[in-house]
Amino acid sequence: MLKLLTLYSLLIASLCAMEINLLPQSSIYLDYNQSSITSIESKTFSETSLTHINYGFNKELTIWLSFDIKNKSDKNKKFVIEVNNPLLEEVIFYDENRTKTSRGMLHVEPSQHHINPALHVELNAHSSTHYYVSIKNKTTALQFSLLQVEEKNLIHDDIIKQFSIILFIGLISAFLLYSLTLYFYTKDISYLYYVFYISTLVFQQLTYVGFLPLYMSKEFTQIDAQLVVPKVAFMIITAILFARSFLKTKQFLYLDRIYKAFIYALLAQIVLFSTPSLYLPQITILTGLLFIFFNLYAGIYVYKKGNTQARFFIAGWSILIIGYFFSIIDALGIYSIMYYFPQLILFSTVFEALFLLLAFVDKINLLQEQKDRLDNKLLSELQLRNSIIKKEVTAQTDAITLLYKELHHRVKNNLQIILSIIRMQADKIEEPQNREEFIKLENRINAIAKTHELLYQNELQEDVDMNEYIQSLLNDIETSYAPHHIDISLTCRLSIALKEAVYIGLILNELISNAFKHSKCTTLRIIFRKEKSTFYLHVEDNGVGYKTSIKAKTLGLKLVNTLVTSQLNGTINTKIDQGLAYDIRFSL
Repeated sequence: MLKLLTLYSLLIASLCAMEINLLPQSSIYLDYNQSSITSIESKTFSETSLTHINYGFNKELTIWLSFDIKNKSDKNKKFVIEVNNPLLEEVIFYDENRTKTSRGMLHVEPSQHHINPALHVELNAHSSTHYYVSIKNKTTALQFSLLQVEEKNLIHDDIIKQFSIILFIGLISAFLLYSLTLYFYTKDISYLYYVFYISTLVFQQLTYVGFLPLYMSKEFTQIDAQLVVPKVAFMIITAILFARSFLKTKQFLYLDRIYKAFIYALLAQIVLFSTPSLYLPQITILTGLLFIFFNLYAGIYVYKKGNTQARFFIAGWSILIIGYFFSIIDALGIYSIMYYFPQLILFSTVFEALFLLLAFVDKINLLQEQKDRLDNKLLSELQLRNSIIKKEVTAQTDAITLLYKELHHRVKNNLQIILSIIRMQADKIEEPQNREEFIKLENRINAIAKTHELLYQNELQEDVDMNEYIQSLLNDIETSYAPHHIDISLTCRLSIALKEAVYIGLILNELISNAFKHSKCTTLRIIFRKEKSTFYLHVEDNGVGYKTSIKAKTLGLKLVNTLVTSQLNGTINTKIDQGLAYDIRFSL
């Protein structure tokens, strides 16, 4: 970038050497009465040795110049009389025949491709011609130089000027896009304020260097020319919003109050000093001069208070403040350095944007470091909290395990007590039929007790191992009906919840007991399986079966039917001839 800027400066210097400054060869007359060309010829013009004229903001003044254009060569040549300020609103040339040609920001011809107002002149060899030019400006500073340039040199000069403008605008636009991307990524409002600030600055500078007047419509230029105060004011306001956000001045009340005072003053100036009756852009520009030095002071102050990122702000603003300072004193008519380098603001803005880009990158790195520290702290806290919760859960689980283990143990003991009472009562009964009813009752209660015993012995597993449970029931039932022996085949690899396990135990207790008592069978086959969400229980013996009327009267079979249909919401199919077969189906 520095090489390009150096090359640009050398090209400008070489082109300046090809120019003839007409001001030292001209006569000048300051007109406050809006004189015509007819009356102006009788006025007394003064000699001037100036190479550049700057009268600042002076909308009542019209400057008249009288000068000669000479061709000392042996050939006919095309020259251009160039007025070196694209912001001049009205530049009127008069030749020896009083032919009027209007140029300036408000009189851009469709065929014009150069930035500055200019008149094309063709002179014969060893000839000269006399011209008058009147220059008037109402909205910006009345400053200019008057140059005689060969037409081909004007084209080369203007190409370089426009190329440099496009180059600077391109670089600034790239920084703007990057800042906008950072805003959407980080949601940091300072990036968005920076985008607004640079956008207003670029818009103002595109007018200042003559780019917008050249390429936009006359109507747009007329409106734009009346917006000097609002444009400059909004540019400063967006710069203030960015500075407040980036420097975090809310922590420093007196700095923040001064920034707010600038904003209120600028808003008031937009209302008061931008009307045709009271047009004072000097006030807004002087406000800008105060702001640029205060902004630098604020950056230094915040940096000393520990905001390390302010160092990039100071570096970037220190470069830009040079361009702002010379632009302001140039607009006020104090010193005209901008004549030699009109793109100084754009040049300074590029470097400011570069330093602030470094600040943004540094800010992202700082935010990432803070995020990493917070993440690590949060992770440590989560690990510590998880450890505490794990210990508490383990302690609570152990307490609940002991509680439920004790509960199952007590239920089993209480059922055993009931069984003992029933057995004691049964021992006193002599009738075989009544005694058998007590045995049935014992086996039913025992079927319930076995589930609690298994859960107590197996460390409170959620489900009951049905193979172990059914096998235990078979052993108890077989003992109850000794010496009757049946070959029993059991196929079961399931575990189910306690409630359903009790129902299955009661069902099997009735069916197996009936097989031992009534069927006269020698084999008994039990299958308990599951397919998807459906359970299948099959009980089959090879006994003699029984009549349907017996089935209807048996209390045990009524209990089985009730448990299957009401408690398990299932179905039961029974085969009663040539042995007994029960097919029970239910879903959980």
